[in-house]
Amino acid sequence: MAHSFTGKTAFVSGAASGIGRAIAEELGSRGMQVVVADIDLAGAEEVAAGIAGASAVKLDVREEASWVEALDLAEFRHGPLAVMICNAGVAGPTLPIAETSFEAWQWIRSINLDGAFLGLKHGARRILAAGSPGHIVATASMSVFFTPARMGTYTACKAGVVGICDAMRDELADRSIGVSVLMPGPVRTALLEVNAERAPSGVDIGPQGDGQTGALREGLDPAVVGRQVADALGTDRFWLFTHPELEHRIDTRFAAMKQAFHPD
Repeated sequence: MAHSFTGKTAFVSGAASGIGRAIAEELGSRGMQVVVADIDLAGAEEVAAGIAGASAVKLDVREEASWVEALDLAEFRHGPLAVMICNAGVAGPTLPIAETSFEAWQWIRSINLDGAFLGLKHGARRILAAGSPGHIVATASMSVFFTPARMGTYTACKAGVVGICDAMRDELADRSIGVSVLMPGPVRTALLEVNAERAPSGVDIGPQGDGQTGALREGLDPAVVGRQVADALGTDRFWLFTHPELEHRIDTRFAAMKQAFHPD
């Protein structure tokens, strides 16, 4: 499968900053009609203003009605959807599981997993209805393969995203719709700052540690990730790894799994 999406419509969630912004800007530079979607409409409008032919829509990924409304507006402005990028997410609670409230779990799940499910579901429906080749990408995380302490809720949601994408890859294989899952390591974003700003009032999400913030500040340039995602559109690439230096962590994980089949 190899398709060009120049001139086609791409919808990018969580696109007011970070990885989403970089993807939106890269797709726009390649001639796509980009819809910049975010719960932060002012931020989305600022990003869209810098991309030729782009527009912004407000999107609360937790609400199915918000997805439908945003996609209706996107297609009214730009035509049938061809590319869906489900990128919106938060870092969520940074607490041990035993200390994490159900309310904190519900918050991260509603954005990182429910939001991805809704975007993938409605993105696929729109692309199928258009009857033309398309591509779907969802942002997961390398933490799926080596879960850091205090990131169990985040990793659980991202593992769910991988599972949904894996199933959709088979479900859409004969419909000319590609599916990719983005597996970033540390990328230079304001993920933890946004996390603190958007946490529900009165819900403990734990400390937003300097170590984690520093790792992100020194992380990969999001523009590199944007180019990688754009390069994958129209191809059969499922796994999109951003940090080749982390390959050994996957090797270690799967070596332990293989060994477990032969414990003696």
